[in-house]
Amino acid sequence: MLKRYFSLGGGATGSPEASLVDQTVFLKVDIDRALGFFKTTGYNLSLDMALRGSDMPRLSLQGQFGDGKVISATTNSVPGGRVMTIAFNDLGTVMRFVGIYPRLLGGEGSLVLTTRIAEKMDEGEFNVRGFALVDEQAVGKVVGSQQGRVTNSDRVSFRSGRAAFVRRKDRAELKEAMVTGDEMGGTMRGFIYTEQGKYDLVGTYIPLAGLNSIFQKLPLFGPLLG
Repeated sequence: MLKRYFSLGGGATGSPEASLVDQTVFLKVDIDRALGFFKTTGYNLSLDMALRGSDMPRLSLQGQFGDGKVISATTNSVPGGRVMTIAFNDLGTVMRFVGIYPRLLGGEGSLVLTTRIAEKMDEGEFNVRGFALVDEQAVGKVVGSQQGRVTNSDRVSFRSGRAAFVRRKDRAELKEAMVTGDEMGGTMRGFIYTEQGKYDLVGTYIPLAGLNSIFQKLPLFGPLLG
């Protein structure tokens, strides 16, 4: 259901409302132990959710994954809409547990999503720190192509990532996104047309981003050298 809300279910159109009936689904669950995807286990999971199509008017979630890994989510009413806040200290475990993506390790951060009911849109900001991609072939090829670099292409670490976006019924606009790390970094912006399953994205790739950040700290010539 969460994958459907965030348009992560895939399919022919990618639209979260392509095959939905006009009704609200209420779900309230308390589970001591739950088995997830990719050999993950959740503990003390508590979920109270209402979902109507691609709209989620209520969400309250708390869960643990062992070794101090936790996730929490709440919704609060604000003038003209509501705010959903999701906080986590191991995004990789969360994404494996729900079966979205298995190659992310670590990641502490939050997702804040503001729903504006009259405009029928959501404004979101996603922040994550201290994460790595493991056995991701696309990233490994990019890092391995840097001539003269000696690196373990099976694991690429990042210091931080950030994305600001606007979500509407038929599309999501990625207004600003960037990742920073010692081996590589990058930026991206554009549109994801969820009903058509198409992408229109552009960005920049920054090799040796950690070295660039050192140059940027130099006085006077720093910005130019960076």
